[in-house]
Amino acid sequence: MHWSARRTLVTPLFFALPLLAALLTAALSAQVMDGRLEVKVTDPSGRPVPASVRLEGRSPDFSATAEADDEGRAALRRLPPGVYQLLVRQPGFEDAVEPVEIRSAVPQTIEIQLQLGAVRDAVTVEAEPPLLDPLQPSRPMRAGSRQLSETLGTTLGRSTIDVVTTMPGWLLEANAVLHPRGSEYDTQYVVDGMPVYDNRSIAFAPAFENSEFEAVNILTAGIPAEYGRRLGGVIALDTRRANYRGHRSAVDLQGGSYDTYLGSASHQYAAERTVVSLGLQGGQTDRYLDPPSLENFTNHGSSSGFNARLEQDLTDRDRLTFYLRSNHAGFLVPNDLVQQAAGQRQDRTSAETAGQIHYQHTFSSRALGSVRGMVRDLTSRLWSNTLSTPVYVNQDRGFREGAVIGDLTVQGEHHTFKAGGDLRLNNIRERFLLAEPDELPETDLEFGDKRRSTEVGLFVQDQIRLGRFAANLGVRFDHYALLIEDNAISPRVALSYYVREADLQLYASYDRIFQPPPIENLLLSSGAAGLGLDNVDDAVAVPASRANFFEVGLRKPLGRAVRLDASHYWRTFRNYIDDDVFFNTGISFPITFDTARIEGTEVRLEMPRWKRVSSFVSYSNMMGRATSPVTGGLFIQGGEAEELRDVVQHFPITQDQRNTVAAQVRVEPHRRMWLSAGVRYGSGLPVELEDDADDDDGDGDDDEDDSPEALADDEDDDNPVQPIPQAILDRVNFERGRVRPNFSLDFSVGARVWEREQRSATLQVDLRNATDRLNVINFSGLFSGTALAPGRQVSVQLKLRF
Repeated sequence: MHWSARRTLVTPLFFALPLLAALLTAALSAQVMDGRLEVKVTDPSGRPVPASVRLEGRSPDFSATAEADDEGRAALRRLPPGVYQLLVRQPGFEDAVEPVEIRSAVPQTIEIQLQLGAVRDAVTVEAEPPLLDPLQPSRPMRAGSRQLSETLGTTLGRSTIDVVTTMPGWLLEANAVLHPRGSEYDTQYVVDGMPVYDNRSIAFAPAFENSEFEAVNILTAGIPAEYGRRLGGVIALDTRRANYRGHRSAVDLQGGSYDTYLGSASHQYAAERTVVSLGLQGGQTDRYLDPPSLENFTNHGSSSGFNARLEQDLTDRDRLTFYLRSNHAGFLVPNDLVQQAAGQRQDRTSAETAGQIHYQHTFSSRALGSVRGMVRDLTSRLWSNTLSTPVYVNQDRGFREGAVIGDLTVQGEHHTFKAGGDLRLNNIRERFLLAEPDELPETDLEFGDKRRSTEVGLFVQDQIRLGRFAANLGVRFDHYALLIEDNAISPRVALSYYVREADLQLYASYDRIFQPPPIENLLLSSGAAGLGLDNVDDAVAVPASRANFFEVGLRKPLGRAVRLDASHYWRTFRNYIDDDVFFNTGISFPITFDTARIEGTEVRLEMPRWKRVSSFVSYSNMMGRATSPVTGGLFIQGGEAEELRDVVQHFPITQDQRNTVAAQVRVEPHRRMWLSAGVRYGSGLPVELEDDADDDDGDGDDDEDDSPEALADDEDDDNPVQPIPQAILDRVNFERGRVRPNFSLDFSVGARVWEREQRSATLQVDLRNATDRLNVINFSGLFSGTALAPGRQVSVQLKLRF
């Protein structure tokens, strides 16, 4: 059979557009590095002093330095919100130490008057930056430049994801798919204040890598109203900042197991009003995805890309920033044993090019306006050879996106008020071809479609600080139009109270969530019901998901070095989003279950820096259950949606891993050398197996036998079920219906082998999964298939700074 379609749907921009333009709306900048601090240094007589200025923080863990000019002025740019200690030092004067709070992007000015003192070569300041920000009710977890730079070597496309999974609440499934607190399709990335909402796992889009970024910020609760659409978890990525004036370059090289070779190079130039950054990156590996077999067949991957950033202070009140990035990834789809024997080869590529512009104007010492724009194109392709089994697949899909966002921020002594919104248009395209290999060039299905989506968001929010009490209060409006049209109003509340006597912060939050359907393969799944395929019963439009997120918790310093974060959360969903697979193609599409509830507890102990030791321990306990029937998606015979279409059942969500642990200890035996050891543990995901007692055809015989013996031995010429090696079966607990726990013990040692002023050469040797344990991520489910984590990995990294 043959079917094709080309349609274009243009949706009106909705009645809120005039208000959008009037407000210069929306942004997502509250948690990114937009702060600015101007420092003026004088002596007791008021004369300028060209001193050294350093801003140090442990909430967040961040530091920045600058040199005051001959007029005693220094500017510290791109600062994240938080509480800091400012240290000003100049020989012949006493050191000056002042507390500083950065609450928004509104620039601040501070004057420091140095007092005369004895000339000393070095002065040690005993005061430490605070471990706790008592007036921040929703604090993101953060990994700074040092953590990113020292991340253990890994295979291509996983360095940033590896940092995220050290935080509590984040689960890594097969092929580097992130699940925040049990949510599917619900991770939002924000790159320098610009959100992207599509699936960013390495099988769908080119990966983000640490070499491009200064910090990774994680937010899973107490989410300000400026954030919308994908809110299971927010990952805000801040690109590299310039710490020093003049020219600075960096080259990072890595080689290791699985023939992995990675490299990046960057150059920065900073002047008084101008900062220019350029970056290149590329690499290859023979273990790109998580394979279904121990042999790791056909798993080569490579990537390349570049980025450029220009930041220009047009005047003392106006700043203009351009940011451009382009990345490409190409890889093979790993074969299982049957596919390898047949000679299958499937290739996939993904390419993304994005350009951003950001204009910022300071109206006064209390008010700042910001407007951002972005255009982005993403393309993903899949093609097969004629030996592919069980089906031949060819796909070309992608989208071209345009967005305009902006905000207005007004900061006072007790309030930080912000209002904004955004307009986002997506031109989505999908082409798909399906055939049986032995019937080529005849095809069973040819599909093509184009649509345009329109999304509008508006918000107002206020951060309140009154004595020991702090609050983030806001409300958001969203409009969405693609295959469905829907609107939502979402209130957000985050409260905290600081118990000064106990140095303890108590907090609670409520977030109302509106999540539009994911765009990945949405047109295919919605149109397939009209193709006349025998195995397709029906399709129901995927509805928007709505949820209520609750969290309560506490934060407390333990002594002068350790901070405790503990929280309990629960989330309830209506139209909970999951995915199903289109026949045997491996191409997934979204479906929705009627309801779901996810509940969990998270604890993190962190020692940001204490003498020469830093460490953290993160623990998550989570339980998630969904309830059918399926309320949206494509109903394929034998698929999850069809089986649960008219049935009310309660079952674990696919990301229901009950216990997850990540820990690391880092020690500096010498100022130019460090050692670290870490562990990762997961109690195991659910296994989707056929019910041996279920007699679907009524003949008295089981159609499927998922016992370990059958899975290992069931293979004949008429029904070639792939035998599964005993080593993999041993990693599955069939009685509990779960994969057995996974565990990885990791080590790293690094040293600056050469150092002179701002130039250095650093060598780092890493060992992952030192015990070479076989860790099974997913096991032979209807949708996930079998996926194996990497075995022992050794890598060597060389980092040059000059």
